[in-house]
Amino acid sequence: MSEKEKRISKQSMDLGEFNKERLLEMFPIFRTEGGGVDFDRLRLVLGESVDVGKEVFGMRWPGKADSIRFANAPSHGTLSPDKKESVNFDTSQNLIIEGDNLEVLKLLQKSYQGKVKMIYIDPPYNTGNDFVYKDDFADSIKNYLVQTGQIDAEGNRLSTNSETEGRFHSNWMNMMYPRLMLARNLLTEDGVIFISIDDNEASHLRSIGDDIFGPTNFISQFVWSAGRKNDSKFVSNSHEYMLCYCNNFESLKSEVGEWRSRKDGLDPIYAEHRRLSREFGTDFSRITAELKSWFRSLPDGDPSKRHRHYSVVDSRGVYFPDNISWPGGGGPKYEVVHPITMKPVTVPSRGWRIAKPEKMRALIAEDRVHFGPDETYVPCTKAYLTDRENEVPYSVFYQDGRGATKRLRELLDGDVLRIQKMRQSFRE
Repeated sequence: MSEKEKRISKQSMDLGEFNKERLLEMFPIFRTEGGGVDFDRLRLVLGESVDVGKEVFGMRWPGKADSIRFANAPSHGTLSPDKKESVNFDTSQNLIIEGDNLEVLKLLQKSYQGKVKMIYIDPPYNTGNDFVYKDDFADSIKNYLVQTGQIDAEGNRLSTNSETEGRFHSNWMNMMYPRLMLARNLLTEDGVIFISIDDNEASHLRSIGDDIFGPTNFISQFVWSAGRKNDSKFVSNSHEYMLCYCNNFESLKSEVGEWRSRKDGLDPIYAEHRRLSREFGTDFSRITAELKSWFRSLPDGDPSKRHRHYSVVDSRGVYFPDNISWPGGGGPKYEVVHPITMKPVTVPSRGWRIAKPEKMRALIAEDRVHFGPDETYVPCTKAYLTDRENEVPYSVFYQDGRGATKRLRELLDGDVLRIQKMRQSFRE
């Protein structure tokens, strides 16, 4: 075959498909989930009249109504003890259930409704390599076997998330929606749920969460930043997310009040302070200088180095000089005398944070005010490390997932988790 013959196609071009792809490349807003053209939206953009029905704000997608019905449909399964796979079955307080998660969630409704304080789930991310499958309650036994890979697909076939079918967002959302509905039923009034996800479905998961739990019960979208990856052409996407919702925000606020965790890296600071105190006694200026030098010697990334502002020492311990001015301005202004020069110190431009002069005098008498070398410096309050050990969790955290196994062993004090194991089976 000549080069000229090779360049000449023996079949006519599908101009309709070609024009459709050109249109969708220029205007992605018209693309439907299946790759077609949303002609109603096209007509709207062109200024034509389109009957869109009564529009309301909300999340809609193909199959949402069915997914709600699936959540409310009765379970075809039952749970039975698996004592052979259990450890200390009669005395253990831990329980592992093996089975299809939607069916198991239904089976737990009667015994655990409103009794679970915290739920963590790690669903499929819909990346193209995980399972997004269709629930079929007309044939639960077959559905379970298909989804667990025990039989070949017939009718309700297993999807491996190909580009052309499994990655449709609606398939994933129809899988998630009934499970989250049932999961919420298990939560106590002040209970919370954490859901892992990445960029593929993060926006849709947030919409589903708002739909089921309500936007007022949204707590945070945590960003889990792991190690850097160098195999990307443009951006190293080395983060994932955890969405957190509560069952009832008012109950969480009244029953739990606040979330606090002890700051990392405190114990080495206390240990260094004790060492310096043994060496230099009550020479607090020397201890302060040595503690600052110790902080500088720490490598970047050391958790103790994040608290290097706590580097001044007095008889009470380690502190940092905190702002003493009134937030936003307009605070009271009165005379405060420097204890060494006996002259009035500089008053902060926003006024004193301590509203009354007598309260300020009491703090000075208790040695809880940090003064500069002379009266030209604005004093500070002493913020002691022992009083501020706890903090609100950050929405961004750095944790290498490769250390998860080691941390789990530390939590369990070994490799063995004593469990009761239940296995799901189906009623014929």
